[in-house]
Amino acid sequence: MTGCTPLTATPASPAPPLLARGPSRRECLRAAWAGVAVLSVAQGVLTREIFAQEPRVADGSRSVSDADEIAMGQRFAAELEKEAPILSNPAIDRYLNSVVQELASQSQRPSLPYRVKVINTMEVNASSLPGGTLYLNRGMLELMSSEDELAATLAHEIGHVAGRHAIHQLMLTLQARALLQPVLDNLNEQNGVVEKIILQLGGAVALLARLHFSRQDEAQADLLGFYEVLRAGWDPHGFVKMFAALEALEKINDGRSVAILSGHPPTPERLKAIQHEIARVSIPEDARTDSVEFRVCKATLRRLPKPAKIREIQPQTRSHGQPQAD
Repeated sequence: MTGCTPLTATPASPAPPLLARGPSRRECLRAAWAGVAVLSVAQGVLTREIFAQEPRVADGSRSVSDADEIAMGQRFAAELEKEAPILSNPAIDRYLNSVVQELASQSQRPSLPYRVKVINTMEVNASSLPGGTLYLNRGMLELMSSEDELAATLAHEIGHVAGRHAIHQLMLTLQARALLQPVLDNLNEQNGVVEKIILQLGGAVALLARLHFSRQDEAQADLLGFYEVLRAGWDPHGFVKMFAALEALEKINDGRSVAILSGHPPTPERLKAIQHEIARVSIPEDARTDSVEFRVCKATLRRLPKPAKIREIQPQTRSHGQPQAD
């Protein structure tokens, strides 16, 4: 037996195979009962079982062309980077982008121009823009203790891009102000129109702070990221480590809001979903958990001056997928 025929046929983009072997009889039976990965979010809690099968991002979910999405993301990124303090260190940038490229190559949208930059703030957060631009706050990078945690965090953000969550929310926001068409009409023009629209909406950081991913989007980004990590050769237990670190951060904050967790399903529910996947896939014995390169990156970061406590970048870069205000 070399394949399974699902009970329900849904339009889907093909994803790279998880393993070289064909599915076992047990896997075929499970896929037949599951059909597709099911996420059901009610009152912030995942209420139905998530089967060990990767969600598929359907081509029909496209609201703009890839070219327009890339152009829109790049224009907004240019404005965001005028407002936010970007930490520029060639060694750190080179290493982080090498990890992103490996993960992105195993995503369901591998052809986008993915890149990542570090925002020099101790706020623990990460974010993604349409078209593949990612941001990792310095505080998030400092929180991580191993490379598989880093891979899990970046893969979650790539999951938002692959799932078209970022472009969908940005377009809804612009459409509500009747500004979507002017932006699309001027994406490839250097006439200042797009920049004026961003300024009219309060600036790139303020605009992106108003974008909110649904908890279902967040849960899907976890699963998309899980399979990116696994195919790229990292140990997906990095998600477990990441969730543990975030739970510890919540306790340290004594109930105060942690930006990266706002808008997500509760951390224990996310952990349960990932553990369900881990129990049902084959993880290679040599799956990566750490590297010398990660340790060098952290050591380099520690030698850099701490960022000044400034308010200019408020509201903080979004809650692990989109910038979000406190």
